Amino acid sequence: MGDTNHNGDIRHLRGKILVATPSISGGYLDKSMIYICSHSRDGAMGLVINKRVPEINISDVLKMMNPPLKDIPTIDIYFGGAEEINRCFVLHSDDYMFSGSVTVSDHFAFNPNGDIIEVITSPVGPEKKLLCMGCCIWDMEQLENEVASSYWIPIDPDEALIFGDPSADKWSKALMKIGSGTNLFSNVQGNA
Repeated sequence: MGDTNHNGDIRHLRGKILVATPSISGGYLDKSMIYICSHSRDGAMGLVINKRVPEINISDVLKMMNPPLKDIPTIDIYFGGAEEINRCFVLHSDDYMFSGSVTVSDHFAFNPNGDIIEVITSPVGPEKKLLCMGCCIWDMEQLENEVASSYWIPIDPDEALIFGDPSADKWSKALMKIGSGTNLFSNVQGNA
């Protein structure tokens, strides 16, 4: 996908991945990576893409439906953020668009409707998808201020970081991609 770009314009973060710096310690944002689905002067919305919830599997949820669905593939669920936690969001490749899907950037689309049944049972669909419960929301200028304060490093999207092995340490891989060294965080204060 694109080259890493952590010096870009912080007013245009849609389609970028935000990598948490060590200044964010503790809580669910610690070592988080967030894909920014929308960003405007009114605020921003994104999905945490590296916090799998191992206790929840979509096949277990759908088998409890009436009538239960059969032959359900195993799909991991991710913790997308602390806002709208009971709602499912789908980040997917743009080779197939569900009803309500919106193209975010080259090769990536987002579905805020999260029709899990359609995503799981469709005989056709996107090659790659990430199901997230909840999302992250920022108010006007909040995200820009956090990036300017070195809480986040924006990088270009990368399919391996988004859709890759859920058991991999994607945050460390993102830091290696950025080229992290002692200089990268020299101006960052926090409990790393």
